[in-house]
Amino acid sequence: MLIAACNSDKKPADKTENKDTNVKSMSTPADEKTKKMEQLKKTPQLTLEQMRLLLPSELDSAKEKNYMASTQFGYGIASVEYPKTKSRGIKVTLYDCAGEMGYVNYFENYWDNLNVQKGSDQEFVKTIDFMGSKAVEKYKQDLNLSTLTFVIRDRLVIIMEGKNMKPEELEEAAKKLHNKIA
Repeated sequence: MLIAACNSDKKPADKTENKDTNVKSMSTPADEKTKKMEQLKKTPQLTLEQMRLLLPSELDSAKEKNYMASTQFGYGIASVEYPKTKSRGIKVTLYDCAGEMGYVNYFENYWDNLNVQKGSDQEFVKTIDFMGSKAVEKYKQDLNLSTLTFVIRDRLVIIMEGKNMKPEELEEAAKKLHNKIA
């Protein structure tokens, strides 16, 4: 009986200490978001020339058209179209999410859309596994418009829109772009 009493005094104290330790070591999504925001704020922004080099002159057998890049709003953005036919093509928009203003694009275009799944007969949004990470896939059947949003180099948010393309077709083109940039 004496042994049980000694042991019972130690166990409750140990359990309380373990609970406190576990609570302190658990990180919340808000903590992860804050950490990512601080990391992106400290990262130097890409130049216009560096962004230009990231986007290929040809993608999925289509030559580039209508290239545009800017850093005038405090973040880097570049976009280019790859028309396959008059009614079919891909548009790529690249956001450099580094710097004091760039991190906002990371959360608005990518992070805040992860782990969402919704849909109807006409359209859907879902998170998929893509190239060892996560991507947000959207499809609007009435427009036959596919969109895939993913991150490369832990800072570049890529939004690809496929006009008159099924999600699987756009994903194949995205894999080619990912391999060129990564």
